[in-house]
Amino acid sequence: MSKRLPHRGLINNPGAFAKQFVLDRLAGFEKDMEICLKPIPSTTRGGDTHAYFPALTASCGTLEYLAAMYSGRVKGLGHKEVSGWSSVYMPQPDYDEELIRVFFDAFRNSVAHRGIASGVWIDRKHGANNGRRLTWKISEERMKPSICVIEENGELKQDPPWPCKYTHRVHIYLASMIDEIKEGAVQFSNDLESNPALHKNFYSCMEKLYPK
Repeated sequence: MSKRLPHRGLINNPGAFAKQFVLDRLAGFEKDMEICLKPIPSTTRGGDTHAYFPALTASCGTLEYLAAMYSGRVKGLGHKEVSGWSSVYMPQPDYDEELIRVFFDAFRNSVAHRGIASGVWIDRKHGANNGRRLTWKISEERMKPSICVIEENGELKQDPPWPCKYTHRVHIYLASMIDEIKEGAVQFSNDLESNPALHKNFYSCMEKLYPK
């Protein structure tokens, strides 16, 4: 195994270092996603299952990490910063500000604190009767758009202690989302190398992660 060089071998080249830093993080993300999406036999139903929520957690974390390097912020990072990065590097309108808000408020916060999304999440920003009620379906498949909100009325009955109504369902297709994060990260890394205007925020983020 070759020994890693200090500063990734790029101490005097800030653009090349920034690019390699993003690509190295992307390599770790790809490795984690390969593990998460590896099929294993389900113990609760027929067929295979996958590590859906670990994959979702890693996807959210990677989006936040990229947004931190783009915005120069680490603390207080939220869906607005992620939306800022996504507006440039993710397919639009698939990842517009509204979808990013729902994605982070409904999923990122839940999986970070509980390891799984809420059965039904009330989106109080939209809809009558105290907001629309969102449940979800997560798949390992590769379909477009990779995240969407569909109007669908129903009740959850199997898991909750009482019937729980929902008005919408969020569909997430992990393979497509992973592809799009990877493509966006590669483009961001190329821009970091070629555009010095992006260096200030990138290195501001580095100073917070690696204090001098």
